[in-house]
Amino acid sequence: MVWVEFKDKQHSPYSLTHPHEFLSSRAIERRQKQNIPFDHFDLPVSPFYVESLAVDTTITVFYTSRWLNGALLKISSNDFLQNLDEFDFILSWQDVKPVITSPEKNEKFDSNGSQQHQWSVSIHEKAIDKFPFSIIHNYSGYPEYGSSENQISLVNGQVLHGLGYKGEGKIIAVFDSGFRAADTLEAFSYLWNSNKIMGFRDFVEPGSDIFDTHTHGTYVLSVMGGYLPGDLSGSALGASYWLLRTEDVSSEFRIEEYNWLAGAEYADSVGADIINSSLGYTRFDNPIQDYFYDDLDGQTTIVAKAANKAFNKGLLVVNSAGNYGSQTWMYVGSPADAHGVLAVGGTNSEGIRVAFSSFGPTADGRVKPDIMAQAQGVAVANMMGSVGQANGTSFSSPLIAGMAACLWQKYPAANNEEIRNAIIRSADRYLLPDTIYGYGIPDFAKAIDILDGKFEGTRLAYLLSNPLLPNSAVRFYAEEYEEFISIDLINSNGQKIWTITDLNVLYGINEVRPFANINTLSSGIYIIRINFKNRSENIKAIKL
Repeated sequence: MVWVEFKDKQHSPYSLTHPHEFLSSRAIERRQKQNIPFDHFDLPVSPFYVESLAVDTTITVFYTSRWLNGALLKISSNDFLQNLDEFDFILSWQDVKPVITSPEKNEKFDSNGSQQHQWSVSIHEKAIDKFPFSIIHNYSGYPEYGSSENQISLVNGQVLHGLGYKGEGKIIAVFDSGFRAADTLEAFSYLWNSNKIMGFRDFVEPGSDIFDTHTHGTYVLSVMGGYLPGDLSGSALGASYWLLRTEDVSSEFRIEEYNWLAGAEYADSVGADIINSSLGYTRFDNPIQDYFYDDLDGQTTIVAKAANKAFNKGLLVVNSAGNYGSQTWMYVGSPADAHGVLAVGGTNSEGIRVAFSSFGPTADGRVKPDIMAQAQGVAVANMMGSVGQANGTSFSSPLIAGMAACLWQKYPAANNEEIRNAIIRSADRYLLPDTIYGYGIPDFAKAIDILDGKFEGTRLAYLLSNPLLPNSAVRFYAEEYEEFISIDLINSNGQKIWTITDLNVLYGINEVRPFANINTLSSGIYIIRINFKNRSENIKAIKL
């Protein structure tokens, strides 16, 4: 399996003036609602190039990528790889999945059952093995939720549901390793009977039956869309779903990143609003393909590039942070590191971080995970047709993706960045984040107030150590990915004492200590004004 990148998009019949020829009406509507212009990345690859490759009998074209202008090819033999050099429209190519000659060497677990190549789905399955499924009944204040009550109420999601918002009108694309029995289990009959399953597609083995593959996606889907009255209630029963298999559990190669890319482009083209991905990539069966911590800067890996592009196209991308917290590799995987991804770590039922939840920060110093949700003892639909418990950040991610759909339903005019920011700003540590909890556990009732402009806690800046000291710090939340700001110090007469300009800040929490010479100031009350591109924040300060 080989990935090829094309030099250009010439000899193409497609035009940005006729987007309906390659995007669905709903995808076009999403862009128009969020004022996202059509660009070169929206254009399909040149059909001429694809047809030229298909003429070669040693080559099978699996799928193409608009965003990275390339294609995934199956080459019948290594002897024919050099044939690719004969096509002058190919800029570069790389072997993303070699021929597997010894399946035993590609096992994701060693003889002791520990993970050799960290990947979220595999470790989740092992966690499930260690904590077997059991029938659970946990009713109290919200009997309609049954076993799902705690995971919903931990993020105050019942408030949105109580107002009648359950994700109607929103489409969630679920990326996973398979959806075994999701077409027959009673927990999903509500989705099927309500025509909430928009469709399904297999990017690993095109044309295969995704309902006879892996079970992990079934569990993940049930956190959002599973419904067994009185026993299980998903976080977004009103949403619609695309089920996309992008992960191959039999091996771990970079091809799966390209599968993810293809899935993201497909989700974009059919008009999905949200991607839930309980997947992560760090190390591979071929060590040459391995990523290292320095690569997790949010824009280097193939899957991070794909996630960022999806976000730029107006989708909200929700991804599990990973279960590496107790392993040698303890950091988040990719695409959880991506700038455009809402990365979700894991807690227990009481909101305390579980040991397996991955750490941040990213290699470029950003806060990750972004937020937390229940990842231990999560209620899911199991293969026995009842309710079980599962462990892993794979299950905290769909909980948030589902609640995001409900929030977005209430605020249909909001764009994906506004929804993402509201969720983060609602979290209990959003002004005091760390590398373990990120911004903390979101509160969807507060997210409502934030989007309504009512929540007093939405101020995005405050002062550490007041009265002022030389080491006092201004901590603030920047909503742009990168911008330059200025900070003014103003006295009680409205006079500007000093200004610091051209401070380069990144998205998220930033901290500045500009008061080294504060002892030269007179005693009194001052205003610290932080000037962002689109807003200003004022903080009252005292100098003794």
